[in-house]
Amino acid sequence: MKNSSINEEEVSKIVETMKKKYRDEGIEVEDANTSLKELRGIILDNSYSKIDLNSEEDLDQFGSNLTKTLGNIYLKLKKILNPIKNFLQNFPLSNEIGYYLYSANLRYSPNQYLALASAAGFIIALTTIIIVFFIGILLQDLLFAATLPILLGFIMWVISTIFILTIPKNLAKNRGAKISTELPFALRHMATELKAGIGLYKTIQAIAINDYGVLSEEFSRTINEIEEGADTTTALKHTALRTQSMPLRKTINHILRAMRIGGNLSETMNDIAEDVSSEMRNRIGIFSQQMNFFSVIFIFVGIVLPVAVMILGSIRNSPIATTGEDLFKNIPLTPEVMFFIYIIFMPIVFGIMIYMVYAAQPKM
Repeated sequence: MKNSSINEEEVSKIVETMKKKYRDEGIEVEDANTSLKELRGIILDNSYSKIDLNSEEDLDQFGSNLTKTLGNIYLKLKKILNPIKNFLQNFPLSNEIGYYLYSANLRYSPNQYLALASAAGFIIALTTIIIVFFIGILLQDLLFAATLPILLGFIMWVISTIFILTIPKNLAKNRGAKISTELPFALRHMATELKAGIGLYKTIQAIAINDYGVLSEEFSRTINEIEEGADTTTALKHTALRTQSMPLRKTINHILRAMRIGGNLSETMNDIAEDVSSEMRNRIGIFSQQMNFFSVIFIFVGIVLPVAVMILGSIRNSPIATTGEDLFKNIPLTPEVMFFIYIIFMPIVFGIMIYMVYAAQPKM
């Protein structure tokens, strides 16, 4: 990625990672011909089609105003930001960013995305430095204004950069989860059409034009590949390679096997649909059990604990505590401590709890 041609070693790493992931999931990829040459072609046709961000014309493909603004900032400050972008290429998180950009259907090359990341991290760091500096000036603390802004600016740059570099992977996984949600309904649709004697290509096309969300988008990409000259088998292998939905990978693996050795695709689709639905029900049941336990923790942390702190704090700061009762005096709930608990600590705890609920949601 550091020159105008594709980095063979980089793509080799992606291939080996994907093969290991498939083997761990029990999906055999060697016989599906997911070779280095094939994946190299996928990336060349998509993520690597425009290798860098060199001019304003390159911004035309960016979909949002935010990315266009970040792209303009990068171009104007390229002498400063280009070394940062080159440094980001050595981040471990950048190793497979090209694959995840392709999987998430984000139309940026890795270098373009890293350019946007360098601009965003620079702006966040600079904003942090300015804000903290003026806070130090208002507090009339020269040491605070001279040292802390740089430190906090660097910390914010690291945090924001790591977050930005994980966005493609997270979007790809969310995309895979949405595919898995729609998959049982689409598979039954496909089974009905195949049973009626409609060919596989027309069946895939029917899913692409119907409202199955992200799954329709992925099948539209498959149809586009077929219409551009790829055979159905190759297009389906590409779909399996880029998706983060394990049920869809297994489905395509079964389709390819049936196409190779023969079999009733309609019955296969119904069986897979039932398996996926059963797995989703099991995960929802596990999630419900986890939420039953979590509700007990939430009642304690969100209701009992704040009320207990308020009562003890009221006693600690009431006139009773000033009459010599050591028990009350030893309660460390001063107004400052209570302010910290309610304004800073509790919101952080609630944020962590909300994230835990989100992370525990069943994802296929």
